[in-house]
Amino acid sequence: MSTTVKTCFKCQAVKPITEFYVHPQMGDGRLNKCKECTKRDVAKNYRDNVAHYAKYEQKRFQDSRRKIKLREYQRNSRNKDPQKASAYTITSNAIRDGKLVRKPCEVCGMEPAEAHHDDYSKPLDVRWLCRVHHLEHHGKVAYELSVGANA
Repeated sequence: MSTTVKTCFKCQAVKPITEFYVHPQMGDGRLNKCKECTKRDVAKNYRDNVAHYAKYEQKRFQDSRRKIKLREYQRNSRNKDPQKASAYTITSNAIRDGKLVRKPCEVCGMEPAEAHHDDYSKPLDVRWLCRVHHLEHHGKVAYELSVGANA
């Protein structure tokens, strides 16, 4: 019998079954911890072991297949939105040449801040946001934020 809801053992919330990762070794085929709790635990583990993961990522990037995949991904991203890629390049060059000066995050004052474009057709018209607020602005969650805070 297939169920449509499940209770997370960690937060005790009853959630739709789609809010649990697939796990073939579990009785119902889904992990007993919801995706939200799993992501939080993974982020905490990363923060607690940041030196280990930095070393792991450095070694992982040495793989030639990974380098090829990264270049392919970057090429596809640039081709998918050439105006965005152009704005990024123009902004980076302006920062390098001193024509555009980095400022602290306009929300929290944290440095370093990233350039955010509200309009890619105006590449030098940027807002400065820290990584967390930049991701939040785009509707994403910055699980990796506290890596720097606790390191």
